Amino acid sequence: MSHTNTKKKHKRHHHHSDDEEEEKLCKHHRSKTTDQTIEEPAIDPSFDWLGRRDYLTESYLVNNAMFDSPANVDDFWKFVQKYQLFQQRRQQPPKPIPSDADQQRSSILNLPLVYEKRHRLNATISFNKSVTHLDPRYDMTGERVVEHRRLSSVRLAEFKTIIEYYFDLNQKEKFKRIHKLRHDQGHLPIANHRREILEQLKVHQVILVAGDTGCGKSTQIPRFLLEAGFDKIACTQPRRIACISLAKRVSYETLNEYDNQVGYQVRFEKTRQKSTRIIFMTEGILLRQLQGDSSLSDYDILVIDEVHERHLFTDFIMGILKCLITQRRDLKIILMSATINIGLFSTYFDNCPVVKVPGRLYKIQVNYHPIKVEESASKSSKIDAKPYLRIIEQIDAKYSSTDRGDMLIFLSGMAEIQGVMEAAQSYAQETQRWIVLPLHSALSLEEQDKVFDMPPEGVRKCIIATNIAETSVTIDGVRFIIDSGKVKEMSYDAKYKMQRLQEFNISRASAEQRKGRAGRTGPGVCFRLYSEQDYLTFQEYSTPEIRRVPLDSLMLQMISMGLKDPRKFPFVEPPDMVAIDSALLRLQEQAALSTIDCSLTAIGSMLARLPVDVSIGKMLIFACIFQYVNSMLIMASALSIQSPFLSFLQCDPETNTRRRPMMSSHGDPFTLLNLFDEWIHVKSDGQNTRTWCKRRGVEEQRLYDITKLRRQFQDILRDYNLEIDYRQTKTRTTLEKREHWRKTQELKDLKSQQDKESKYRKVLKLEDSSITSSMNDDHGDDYTKKEVIKTSDKIRDIEFRLINDITALKEMSTDSQNYRTKDINMLKLILCSGLYPQVAIADEFNNYKRDCDQFFHTKTKQFVVLHPTSVFTYDPDTLLPPTPSKTVTSSNNKKQTLSNQHELLVYVTLIETNKPYIMNVMRTPAMQTLFLYASTLETNNDFTQVLCDQWLEITFESSEAAQSIISSVLLLRNARELLLQLTLQDINKSADIELVSRPRTYELQHLLSRKMTEFLDNSCLYAIRRVLTAELETIYRRSSQENDDDDDKDAIQESTKINEYLTYNCLRSHDDQESFWSEYAGATMQKHWTCPYCNEDILVTVAERIAHENQCQLNSLRNDDNPILKSSGSKAGKDDLLSNLTALTRTTSTPVPTAKDYYCEICAQTIKLTSIEILRHRATHQN
Repeated sequence: MSHTNTKKKHKRHHHHSDDEEEEKLCKHHRSKTTDQTIEEPAIDPSFDWLGRRDYLTESYLVNNAMFDSPANVDDFWKFVQKYQLFQQRRQQPPKPIPSDADQQRSSILNLPLVYEKRHRLNATISFNKSVTHLDPRYDMTGERVVEHRRLSSVRLAEFKTIIEYYFDLNQKEKFKRIHKLRHDQGHLPIANHRREILEQLKVHQVILVAGDTGCGKSTQIPRFLLEAGFDKIACTQPRRIACISLAKRVSYETLNEYDNQVGYQVRFEKTRQKSTRIIFMTEGILLRQLQGDSSLSDYDILVIDEVHERHLFTDFIMGILKCLITQRRDLKIILMSATINIGLFSTYFDNCPVVKVPGRLYKIQVNYHPIKVEESASKSSKIDAKPYLRIIEQIDAKYSSTDRGDMLIFLSGMAEIQGVMEAAQSYAQETQRWIVLPLHSALSLEEQDKVFDMPPEGVRKCIIATNIAETSVTIDGVRFIIDSGKVKEMSYDAKYKMQRLQEFNISRASAEQRKGRAGRTGPGVCFRLYSEQDYLTFQEYSTPEIRRVPLDSLMLQMISMGLKDPRKFPFVEPPDMVAIDSALLRLQEQAALSTIDCSLTAIGSMLARLPVDVSIGKMLIFACIFQYVNSMLIMASALSIQSPFLSFLQCDPETNTRRRPMMSSHGDPFTLLNLFDEWIHVKSDGQNTRTWCKRRGVEEQRLYDITKLRRQFQDILRDYNLEIDYRQTKTRTTLEKREHWRKTQELKDLKSQQDKESKYRKVLKLEDSSITSSMNDDHGDDYTKKEVIKTSDKIRDIEFRLINDITALKEMSTDSQNYRTKDINMLKLILCSGLYPQVAIADEFNNYKRDCDQFFHTKTKQFVVLHPTSVFTYDPDTLLPPTPSKTVTSSNNKKQTLSNQHELLVYVTLIETNKPYIMNVMRTPAMQTLFLYASTLETNNDFTQVLCDQWLEITFESSEAAQSIISSVLLLRNARELLLQLTLQDINKSADIELVSRPRTYELQHLLSRKMTEFLDNSCLYAIRRVLTAELETIYRRSSQENDDDDDKDAIQESTKINEYLTYNCLRSHDDQESFWSEYAGATMQKHWTCPYCNEDILVTVAERIAHENQCQLNSLRNDDNPILKSSGSKAGKDDLLSNLTALTRTTSTPVPTAKDYYCEICAQTIKLTSIEILRHRATHQN
C-alpha cells in the first residue's frame, strides 16, 4: 500500500510540476521588499487554453452574466485563439501580469499609484469561486473527459485579463453599432413622425400610417410602441419570410437580439415566449387566434402592415377589427400602408386620422417609349424583343461601362421572358457588357439567387422578371427599369369553377411600384413601353385578392367564427355574390356545410380547425380513418406545392427516359409519391441526391419542402388527436445518440462556414453565368460557387436527417412501393373524398384524334385538355375510351358502349391560360366514383338509368344488376358516414381516456375499407355519357302540377326521395314508345322480399323495398341493440357484422317516402298516403 501511495504521489507530482514551479516562483518574488521592482514570470503564449476549454467554461463562464448564451461562449473562445496568435506574433515577449494585491494604491478612490495600460478597460471581473478537481465528466459520445488540473494564480490572472479584454472589445463594438444604429434610425423619415403617431394613438382607437418605400415604418413603429410602454403588441405581415426577418431586425434595433422580448409566430414555427412583448405573425395565425379568442385579449395594440396589397386575409381581418373595436374600447389599431388608396381605408374606419410619411427614394427620370403598332405582338405570335434591345443599346451608348447600375425588365410571364432573353443574350455575347438573368417562380432557388450577385467590373446585370420583383423581392443596384405595362394575374371564374391566368394592363399604382425599384440606392431611369395617355387609362389600383380567388376557405372560417350569413359581413370591398354562393355550394358538396341552413357539419367543424385547404384537410381526415396516413401525407404535401418536375426539361429525351420508372399509369399524385419514395431510398443509401435529381429534371428543394410540409401536416393531425401511425416509436440506441450528436456538431460547423462565405459578394462570370467568390487575399481560401453549393447541400441534408427518421421514412416508402391493387384503390377513394366533384369525362370522339388533341369535359367547362406536365401526356393511349363490344340505348336514344372499364379523370386544378387545362390528374372508375361521392343520384322506374349530379348518366343493361349496385351504394355510403361520425367523436374526446368505442371503430374501418375497394373493382357492365344542359328540360318526368288530365298517369310520375342524395323514378325511360301500363307495372309491381335487418317478409315494390331498408337503418341506429355498437366479443363474426353495415347511417329529417293528403270519394275521407299507396288504395276499391 505504501508503494502504491508513493507511485500515486509521484504521478500527481509529475502532472503538477510545471504549475507548482510557477507558483513557487511567484511566491519567491512576492517575498521581496516592496521597494524593489516587481518581476513576474513571463507568460507563455503557447499555453494550451483551448485544451482546457470545457474546464474553464464550466468553472468561470457558465454562471457569468456576460456569457448568457452558447453563442457568446463560442465567440469568446474564438477571441482566445486570436489573442494567442497575437501574442505569438509580437516581437518582444509579453510583460508579466501584475497582481492587484501587489500594486500600491492611493487613499483617494483607491486608485493605483502606478499607471497600467489595462486600467483603461471599462470593467474588471473577479473570481469568487475556488476551483478544485471536478468529478469525472463524460461527453455526448459517452467518452470520459480528461480531468484538468487547477490553474496557477499566474494562469488564472492571465485568463481573467483575457476575459476583460474580450468584454472591453465587445463593449466598444456594441457602442459603435449602437451609435450607427441610432444615427440611422434618426435619419429615417418615420423618425420625424414618432410624436405625432403616439399622440394620435392617445386620442383615436384606429390610425392609418401611410408611408412610401424606405420610410422605415415596418421596423420603427413597433419600436416606438415598445418604448411608449405597450406590452402586448401584435404585428401582422402577409408573408412568412417578412415576419421572421422583421422580428430579427426589430430585436436587433431594440438591443434584444438574445432576449425574447421580440419574437415571431408563423405556420408551425415560433419563438414566442411569456416574456415576448412584440410578436410578428402572419395574418393566418391571427385568424386562428381569433377562432379561439374572439376578443383578442392577449393584445392591447395591433399593427396591420401592407394593407394596400389587399390580400384576402388582410381584408377579412379589417372587417373583423371593424366589429371588434366596438366591443373592446381599449384595443388600439395601427394600419400601415403605402400611399395607395388611403382614402378607402380611412373612410372604412370612420375617417380615422392618417399620418403621411414621405419615402426615401432618389430622383427617378421617367421616359415613355410606346411600342409601334407593327411591333406589337398578337395573341398567337411571340413577343417582339426589338423595343427592349433598343433601350439596352441606348443605355450602352449614353452611360459609361464604369458607371454602376443594373437593369430590371418587367414582363408578364415566362413565355415573354424567354422570348426577350434569347435576343438579349445574343446581344450580350456580342458586346460582352451584359449578363442576362431570368427571374420567375418556376426557377430553382439556385437560379433565383443569381440575381442578387454582382456583375464583374464594366458589366451590368439585365434581370428579366415577372411581377415577383415588384414587391416580393428587392434587388440592390438596379438603376434602369423597363416596364412593359403588362401583368398576368390569376383570377377565379365562379361560374366555370376555373382559375384563369390572363394578361392585363397593370394599374397606375403598380406602375409607380415598378418605377420605384430604380431609385432605392441612387438616381434611376424608368423606361415605360407605353404612352402617357395609356398610363392615364390604367385603372388606379389593382383588383383586390378577394375578387380574384375562390372563397371556400374564407367562407368556412367565417361560419366557424359564428358569422352565419357571410353576405352581410362588412367587407372593405365586398366580393361578387356569385363567388360567395359558389363557395358555399362547394362547401356543401364537400359536406362541410349543411344543405339545409349552411350550418357547420361535424366534418366541417374539424376542417375549420385545420389550417389547410378544405380539399387537403378532407383527404387527411379520411386518410386517418382508413389508416393510409403516411402515403396521403406525402401526396397531400406534393399537391400543395409547385411540381418538383422542372417544366423546361419536359421535352428532353434523356430526362424523360430517367423519369419513366417513376411514372404511374394511375396518375400524377401516384407519380409524385413514387418520386418521393425513390428519393428517400437514394438518400438513405448515402448517394448524391442533388445529382440524382438534376439528371431527372427535379428541383430537390421542393422535395425538401414536401418533407417539411409532410411533417407539418402530421403535427396538425396529432394536435387534433387524429391517429398518425400505429408503429411503435423506437428509442435511440447509444450509437444513434452519438451519431445524432456528431451530426449536430457538423451542422454547427457547416453553418459557421456558410456564414463566412455569405459575407463575401459573389461575382457572376460572363462566360457561363456561374459564380465565383470575390474575397480578400488575407483569408487565403478560394471559395468557388461549387464550394458554396456543396456547403448548402450538406446543411440541407443534415437538417433533414436530424429532423426526420430516415430509417422510418424508408420503411414507409418501401411499404408504398409494395402497394397492391387494393391499396391503390383505397388511396384513390381518399383522394376523391377531397377532390370530388372535380372530375372530367373523355370526349366520345377521342378515339379518332391525335394524342395531343384529346379533349375532356367537366360539368362547367367543355373541351379541356391535359396540362403538358401530366404523366398521361407521355402515354395518352391509357385514357382512350374502351373499344365498343356491346351497346345499350341511353335516354337520348343513342347507342352507348357497355363496359366495366369506363373511367373519369379526377383533377386538382382547372386553369385556363391559352387553353383550359386540368392539372394533377388521376384515373378512377367512373360509375363507382360517381355513386360513392355524387351529391344527387336520380333514377328511372327500374334503376337502369341514373343521373349523377345532373350531368353524367349511367345506363345499366339489367335492372337486377342496377338494383344490386344501388343497394351496395346505400350500404357503403351510410357505413362511411357513421364511421366518420364515430371517428370525429373519438378524436373530440380526451386522448388520455381509454375509448370504449375505438376498437369497434377500427373494426368497422377495416370491414368498410375492404368492401369499398371491392366495390371499386365491380365488373358490372354499364354505359356512361354526358348530359347536355338542353337535355335536362326533357329528361325528367312531368310533375302533377304540370298536367292534371290523367290522375293515374300523374300518380306514377311523381318521384320518391329515398334520402338526401337518392331520388327514385324521376327520369323518363329511354324508350319513348313504352306504354303507360308498362311504366305503371314497373313502378307498382310487388314482389316478396325479406328484410335482412328486421327479418320481416313483406310484399313490396322496388321503391317500397328501398324505403323500407332506409327506415330499418334509421330504426337500427336509434335502438340500443345496434349490432355494430355491441361488444366486439359478441357471437356475430365479421361476416355477420358486415351484413349489418346497412344498419349504420345517420338520422335524416326527410320523411321517407313523402306522404300527402289524398281525398277518397268512395271512403269520403282525407288520408295521408304516398303516391304508391294511393294507387294501392284505388286498386282495393276496384276489386
